[in-house]
Amino acid sequence: MKSCIKLISILGFVGLTTVELWADKPKSERKIDIPIPIGHDAKGLRLPMRNDEGKLQALVDVEHVRRLDQVNVEMHNSIIQTYDDQTGEPGAKVELINSVMNTETNVLTTHDPVVVTRSDFRLTGDSAVFNTKTRQGKVMKNVCLIIYNRDELKKKSPEQVSASEQK
Repeated sequence: MKSCIKLISILGFVGLTTVELWADKPKSERKIDIPIPIGHDAKGLRLPMRNDEGKLQALVDVEHVRRLDQVNVEMHNSIIQTYDDQTGEPGAKVELINSVMNTETNVLTTHDPVVVTRSDFRLTGDSAVFNTKTRQGKVMKNVCLIIYNRDELKKKSPEQVSASEQK
């Protein structure tokens, strides 16, 4: 019972601290701050990431977290849900088994299988690097991409393609 209360209070503290840090610092100085001492674990971490206007850009849900050193955090069974900046709708979803996040650079690295899904595609690979700040990443080794709405891509005329590139 006491450990459950400790865990809930730690998670509440993490959420409040993270929101304060993201709201107070300019974008160039922001880094992820996870208040877990070196060598300690936490379970059930939910980490919201917001832009300068306070809009939710991504939500990181982690089943098990362990602080390795001052800047690196080991995460097990993570799901990162990104959100569209303009509409706030869910975008891509990144699923990771084991990964390490550098809290200063906001870069997640995994050497285990990764799955990236969105409404129009599914991308899988054996390893990946994902920058949570820029929301860009690279999937490597045995990469498989399945595009669900391929017919819609063919329907676009050259004028539509050039118009969408100019936006």
